[in-house]
Amino acid sequence: MINWPAIIHYQGDDELCYVASEFEWERNPEWSATDFTEADVLIDSVGRVYRMADLQEGNERLLATGQIISVNDLLNLVQRHAAMNNTCCVEKIGFRTIDEAMAVIASLVEQ
Repeated sequence: MINWPAIIHYQGDDELCYVASEFEWERNPEWSATDFTEADVLIDSVGRVYRMADLQEGNERLLATGQIISVNDLLNLVQRHAAMNNTCCVEKIGFRTIDEAMAVIASLVEQ
C-alpha cells in the first residue's frame, strides 16, 4: 500500500514529480499514459520504492519492489532536483527522515 504523498523519479532525469495524494494520482492522466522505463520509480512517504513500468504490464496498481530508499539517496535526488530548478543554496537542503523529505519536495514544487 502506497503511503502518500509520494514522488516520481524518471530514470536519467533530475526532475521529481510530487504526488500529494491518491486522489491526485488517480486524476492525473499523465501518470497513467506515460511510457515508463524499468528504472522509473515512485517513492512513497516511508521510502518504499514502486516500479512504474508495472502499470504498463497490465497491473492495475503499483507493486512494491521491496527496496527502501535511504535518506542519503533521497537527499541526493532532492538536491539534484533543486539544482536543476536553480534553487538557491542547494547544498543547505537537508532532512533527517523520508517524511521531512516529502515536505521539502512539496515546498520546492510550489516555488
